[in-house]
Amino acid sequence: MSLIAELGDLHRFRTANKLNAFVGIDLRFNDSGDYKSTGFITKRGNSTARKVLFRAISNIASTASYGHPSHINDWYQKKKQSSLSKGTKKIAIGAMSRLLRTMHYLVINHQLYDYKAVSKH
Repeated sequence: MSLIAELGDLHRFRTANKLNAFVGIDLRFNDSGDYKSTGFITKRGNSTARKVLFRAISNIASTASYGHPSHINDWYQKKKQSSLSKGTKKIAIGAMSRLLRTMHYLVINHQLYDYKAVSKH
């Protein structure tokens, strides 16, 4: 409920990238000459929504073992196991982006989330 209160009507965002920018998890790159940065989030958006999303990702990861699977947790766990160099926070930001993209798609297309349908792709 907190996330819905912070984001408002998702129909007002034409793309999921605009939703990411509203929350402040869109990436900014600081490249110069031969230096290529890995990117960092802008944090210009709604800080409360970012905190709620971070908590949501934590809850998704912890409840998956109790019979509530999701493709977001599958991605999160895969990234966490495969890359020891990336920080857990960076992986959580990626999972937050996936959650927002999923929410945006489901709301725009008037669909319910179905793990079995998503896991086939």
